[in-house]
Order: sequence, then C-alpha cells, then structure tokens
Amino acid sequence: MFVSEFSIWVTAAQERYLAAKKLLNNDKNNRPSDPYRNKYEARDIFAQIEVELEKDWKSIDSLQVRLLSMLIKYHLGVIAHETDDRSSGCEILTNVLEEIREVAIKPEGCYLALNVLNQLGVIWNDRGEFEKALQYLTEAEDIYKKVKDTCKMRPYEFEDIFTMENDENKDWIAFEKVFTYSLYYLAQVYGHLHDDKKSAMYCREVLKRQLDSGEFETIDWVFNCVTLAHHYIQQNSFLEARHLLSCAAHVLLKYEIKVEQNIEENRDAWTEIHHSKASLSCGWLKYSINLLACAVKPDEKTDDTETFCKLIVDEEVSKRENRIPYIITNYNEARNIFLFAQNHTTVAKSYYILNEYANNYVQITQDHSKLFKNLIAYDPDLGRQCKMHKRRMDMLEDLLDKLNPQFYLSVCRQIQFEIGEICHEMIDLKTKIAHLVRDGITVTRAKKINCIATKGIHYFQKFIDSFKDRDGKLPEVFSEDTVRPVLIAHFYIGRYYSKLIESDTNKKLHNLLKTEEYYKFIVKYAEQNEQHAPFIKQELPVVNEMLELMTEKMSRKGFPHVLILGMKELVFFP
Repeated sequence: MFVSEFSIWVTAAQERYLAAKKLLNNDKNNRPSDPYRNKYEARDIFAQIEVELEKDWKSIDSLQVRLLSMLIKYHLGVIAHETDDRSSGCEILTNVLEEIREVAIKPEGCYLALNVLNQLGVIWNDRGEFEKALQYLTEAEDIYKKVKDTCKMRPYEFEDIFTMENDENKDWIAFEKVFTYSLYYLAQVYGHLHDDKKSAMYCREVLKRQLDSGEFETIDWVFNCVTLAHHYIQQNSFLEARHLLSCAAHVLLKYEIKVEQNIEENRDAWTEIHHSKASLSCGWLKYSINLLACAVKPDEKTDDTETFCKLIVDEEVSKRENRIPYIITNYNEARNIFLFAQNHTTVAKSYYILNEYANNYVQITQDHSKLFKNLIAYDPDLGRQCKMHKRRMDMLEDLLDKLNPQFYLSVCRQIQFEIGEICHEMIDLKTKIAHLVRDGITVTRAKKINCIATKGIHYFQKFIDSFKDRDGKLPEVFSEDTVRPVLIAHFYIGRYYSKLIESDTNKKLHNLLKTEEYYKFIVKYAEQNEQHAPFIKQELPVVNEMLELMTEKMSRKGFPHVLILGMKELVFFP
C-alpha cells in the first residue's frame, strides 16, 4: 500500500519540483520592480512539498524520503539566502548538512552534500568569515576525493532522488561540475586569506577542469587565464606565466576563427574578442617588463625543465611558448622581447583608447615607458640609452598634456615625478658621454644639460605644487604615503640647481641658494616631524653634508668653477 501511494505522490511531486526549478531558471525575466517573483513562487511549491513530506511520509523509515526532505530544504535555504533572508537560509542549510553527512560519501548523497557545502562556503565567504568558509569547502574537497576513491556507482543528481534509479550509462559530469565550483570558491577564499600560492593552485585547477570538460565561456576563460598569469608574473615565475598566456592566446585564436565564419551574426562576439586580445596583450606587456627586470648572467642560466602541470598539451601551444624567452641574458635577447612587447602595446592601445578607457590607456603608456627603462639596463651604448629616455619623456609628456589634473590628479603626479626622474638620468648620461670625448662639456652640451635640468625642475615643482592648498601653502605634515615622494622631489630639485652650468657668478650663486633652499626644506621638515625622518634616512645625511659644503663654498668671495653636486662628493669641471 505504501509503495503504490508513495509512488503516485512522488511522481506528482517530481512534476511540481521540475516546475519550481523552471521558475528558478527563468527568474532573470522578472521585472526590476519584482525581482524575486519567480523565487517566491518556487519557494511556495517547495514549501508545499515539504509539508506533505513531513505530514504523510516522514514517519516512514526510508532513505528516499530523507533525501527528498534534505533536497527540498536545500532549495528553500538557497532561496532564503538569495532573497536576502540570509540568516534563515544559513540556518536551514546548516541543518541539512548535519543530516546529509550520514550519506555524504555514498552515491545517493554525495552530489547533494557538495552543493550544500558550496552554498555554506559562499555564505560565510560573503560574510567575511573566510576561515569558516574554508572549513566547509575543504570538507567538500575531502568528500569528493573519498567518493572518487571508493564509489563505483555514478552519484545521484537531484532528479534521480525522485526515482532512486541510477543510470549507469550516464556520466559523472554534474558531480564533476559542482566540484569545479568548490575549487573555484576555494581559490577565492584562499585569496581573501592572502595565501596567494594556494589560490593560484586552485585557479589553475579550475581552468584545467573547465578545458577538459568543455564547460566554459571562452571570453571568461581567457580573462581568468590572463589574470592567473599576472600572479605568476609578479612571482617572477615566467615559465608558468608564459604557458598560461600562450594557452589563452591559443584558445582565443580558435574561438576567433569560429566567430569569423559567421561574423555578421556575431558582431558582439567580435567586440569581445577584440577586448580579450587587448587584455591578453597587456598580459604580454607585463610579462616582458618583469622579464627584462630580472636579468640572468649567462653562467647562471638554469635548465628549462618544466615542473608545473600544463593546462594544454598541444604542439601549437608549445611552438608559441618556444618563440618567447623566459630568461634574458644579453642585449640581443632583451631587444627581441622588447620588440615583441612593443607590438603588443600597439594591439592594446588599438582597443583601450584614451577617450573611452582612460585608466587603461594611461597604464599601458606607463608600462610602455617601463619597457624602455628596463631595456636600457642591457644596452651598453650611452647614446642609445639617452635616446630611449627621450622617447620615454616624449610619450609621458604627451600623455600628461591630455589629462585633466582635476580628474586624474594621482596619475598626473606619477607622470610628473617620472619625467623628473628621467631628466636626472639623461643629465647623468650626457655628463658621462662628455667625459668620454676630448672636448668635454662644450657650450652646446652645457645648454642641453641646462635645458634638461630646467625641465626636471619644472616637473618636480609641478608635482610639489599639486599638494598645495588654495592659499599656495604646503601642508605642515604630509601623509605617510606622500611624505617620501614630496621630500625626494625637493631633493631632486636641489640637485638640478646644482647641475646647472653657468659662467656668470651671480647665476652660480643664485643656483647654489636655490639648492640650499630645497635642501633646507628637507632638513627642517625632518626636524619638525621626527616620525617621518626614517622615510628619508638614506638621503638626509647626504643633504646635511651638501649643506655644510655649500656653506663653505658660499663663504668664499668668488666662484671660479662650475659646481656639480654628486650624491656624496663635489665634482668640479674646469
């Protein structure tokens, strides 16, 4: 009697269950004024099924009845959480977890158990309780491993609980997919816990599983792959980063070819591809910048044994990787990666134009400047070094002219400071070049040095002035994140005035007084704000030494030589 009545009831309940699931799947069509309408309707259906289970069938000792009860409560808990009744939703799901643990590693309960644990992991992650979220998600990982080791039968999916029939011909796709979500959430939680190594490991596993299953959106996958590559770039793990970027390029190219076959119907997809290619190019640009910053001596070159697990084992991917170095030992290698990155800079800027993506455009231009800067370290030719600094200066000045400081104050400050530093590098290079030639510092060379020094003063002064209030006064105390840049800007300006080459005695004296003025600002600020003195602990003794030497110099009656202030000594040129 029980069997026939229950069979009739469970068949009808399954139809209602599927209707409720359909409502949940279509809830995106709800009006903005009533966003939870479908969820509430589905909740009412689930609630009615739960009432019937409790009233008519809960007294029966049946695994199916218990599983159905847990399944319905799971959906009610999820709906409660998603309709802002988070406390109730968490309580319901926690109670379900206590029940499901009894069958969590059995075919009938493992799929439901992973779903419950994932939901609890998400809830506690959203609450900022990352350690608690981690407990639930690691439990899901443990269950998955035990099921894979011990379970021969395919895990029951939600609908299977209504029939308690396990189709051996079906695969484990649903179970594997829900565990992929577990890994995805674990990556997020470890990221919040600042365990970047584990977060990256789980991200890599998610990307690998998505590729193997074919369950992924290409554009999202490429974006996530590039993002993960950035992590390895920051760790100077260039083999891993190169592989990830190559995989992203490979997957994107295959998708691009597919879209091109019917481009008229895929205009939106083509725009997304263009965006993804620009994002990928930014990744290659970062890769090249960091690679150039990590010079390796030829005798320190290690073997290229790859110890990491590859996302894609494919000849085309390997060819793409092998065209791109992962270590740099000489200028020719550095120049090749520089040219490679230059091409990607062009691709990135073709999408991230200034008028539409100002922040991205600014970042790309700043990275382009870093690319030149890092190549300079490999170039033995002082003249080429100077020309590359000039290229940096030109592109940054052009960018600065296009930005409104009112809206991009922080960026403008960065660029002003960088241009000021570039001028300093150029003066040092031109001075070195002058030492290497017979005629030394000629009038023409002196004018060029003075012109560059004046430009350096201009940009550092603009940087300093950006901190002044409406009355034109600097704050008495700078914030900890700005105090060093502001004081270093004063230090640079003082040095620039000392580098100006003048034959007129009055102008020499004027420049020395200006140097003294900017150096004394640093000393006075450090005396009045002792808590900030450590921010310039290396420069402060140099400044004090220079002030003593200048006092001695200005006490003399004349200035027979051009004064050039070095970091720790005075150098005179006849």
